[in-house]
Amino acid sequence: MRKGFLVLCLALFTSLSVSAQESKFGIANRLGVGVSAGTEGIGFDLSTCVTPYLSVRAGLDFMPDFSINTDADVSGEVEGMAYSSTVDIKGTLKRTQLSFKLDCYPFPNSSSFFVTAGAVFGGDKVIKITGHSNELADLIAQGNEIGIDIGDYRIPVDDKGNVAGGVKVKGFRPYFGLGFGRLIPKKRIGFRFELGAQIHGKPKVYADGVGDLEKLIGQDTDDDISKLMDKLTVYPVLKLSLRGRIL
Repeated sequence: MRKGFLVLCLALFTSLSVSAQESKFGIANRLGVGVSAGTEGIGFDLSTCVTPYLSVRAGLDFMPDFSINTDADVSGEVEGMAYSSTVDIKGTLKRTQLSFKLDCYPFPNSSSFFVTAGAVFGGDKVIKITGHSNELADLIAQGNEIGIDIGDYRIPVDDKGNVAGGVKVKGFRPYFGLGFGRLIPKKRIGFRFELGAQIHGKPKVYADGVGDLEKLIGQDTDDDISKLMDKLTVYPVLKLSLRGRIL
């Protein structure tokens, strides 16, 4: 998927550049690249000018393999009685995202201020949760149903004592932002600051092999995790990038 997307982007930029060179203005025969770091992770992009007011970019961002080790509550029924315990789990933030964005410069001759709109694709699994317990595997082998509680949701433990699931959002996310800095600097090298948000809707809890999970009936819905998931419908973006001009 990534290779095909990058080939498509290269073809688009090449087409724009050739068309511009054939026009009498020659506006879009400038190409640039950028390397960035921020809340979306580490990224790079290709960009071109369409007009003095409009630039186009396509990029790839990946979150490094950050992980957090913690414990989670375990609940279920064992021999007809309520069971509770804890199990060690690992939460991982690693994911890869593709993006296509249009940048508008309202005052191209006097300011590098821009507003941007576009979309982000892929990287729908925001947090991946994994864990293992031999004790839980023995209990499940005896016919008991057990899972770990994440807010109002219960991620099931499989018959080998493994937990695999997490939190996900929409695979297609509109993006809006603003900032300062040119995609293609007037000199060979430039810097750029961007502040924006991905609109991803309400996050969902999922389990591998099961899919999206439903809230537990009768569970207290007033916990901090549930409140956060109900309100966190956007992903904030803060990005600093180093820009380079190719043409």
